[in-house]
Amino acid sequence: MKKLTIDSSVIVASLLETETRHSEALQIWEAVLTGKDVAILPYSVLVEIAAAIRRRTGSEELAYEVKSELLKIENVSFVVLDQKAAEEAAELAIRTGLKGMDALVIQVALEFDTELITFDDEMTKRYQTVQPALRP
Repeated sequence: MKKLTIDSSVIVASLLETETRHSEALQIWEAVLTGKDVAILPYSVLVEIAAAIRRRTGSEELAYEVKSELLKIENVSFVVLDQKAAEEAAELAIRTGLKGMDALVIQVALEFDTELITFDDEMTKRYQTVQPALRP
């Protein structure tokens, strides 16, 4: 079982068939849904997903449904942003030039020693500069 921190870009792509990397994202997300893998995510990912679903589909109802379902998934743990995590994420943002939400996702991946999964190439590049050691 792999421990993953999955960026909202991947989860949104798994939920919307119109997204370019839908099939790839669906495989990643299904591994979590079926219990093969677990996901540890900052609560900011929940916000980003709900907002993206609302913007891309125009449906408040669907956004609420997705939000509700995400909170019920057994293999997904959402992490609360406390002072220590916020300071670490701010440090990452300062050192690397990451966007705020991306810094929160990377901070969780580093803190919980998970594999970062994202479709954001810039985020991946910056993560690799702070990652202690590349995983196989």
